[in-house]
Amino acid sequence: MELNCLRNATAKQHENVERDLDLLRSSFTRRDYVSLLQRFYGFLQPWESEVEPLFEVELPEFFAPRRKLPNIAADLRYLGCTDEDLASIDSCQELPTLKGIGAALGSVYVIEGSSLGGRIISRRLAGHLGVLPNAGGRFFSGYGEDTGRMWSAFGELIKGRPAAENDEMLEAAAATFDLLGEWLGSATHAGSAAHAGGAAHDE
Repeated sequence: MELNCLRNATAKQHENVERDLDLLRSSFTRRDYVSLLQRFYGFLQPWESEVEPLFEVELPEFFAPRRKLPNIAADLRYLGCTDEDLASIDSCQELPTLKGIGAALGSVYVIEGSSLGGRIISRRLAGHLGVLPNAGGRFFSGYGEDTGRMWSAFGELIKGRPAAENDEMLEAAAATFDLLGEWLGSATHAGSAAHAGGAAHDE
């Protein structure tokens, strides 16, 4: 499976998520940013727990360096969240159905793409909100200078997978985009950590 196949098959979902979140808007505040991180945390906490075991046998070293949750937790703590705040964030209860490694890779494609696209958002956060990669912006800075290399390595991995997994990858990628977009765009699930204990102020 080529990355372009996944990109083309999910282009509409990707466009919808970007449009609905509109992270580059001028009215995006630090409070909005904290709320967004909380929503990502609420999705990725159960998602990572579901995905990681699917790689343990066949690709045991693949997923651990790609986990996003530690960076989001570090960002939220920098922005004022306590451990109690993190524990109170609502977790997403509707995750994509992932029955095998092909589906898991399709779902990972969506989350890995957030690391690649996050570089643009990271620059915007630095200029607009003063959020830097080492100061509340680890998640959107992806893998830093290694982001391109990690993305290329992921592309090579899925390119070498059996063609029998292609349909699973495509279906899981589309489902992950849909569910993640719905979760992030839902005001109801904007996170319950009270905007980092009130530490993040509007700018």
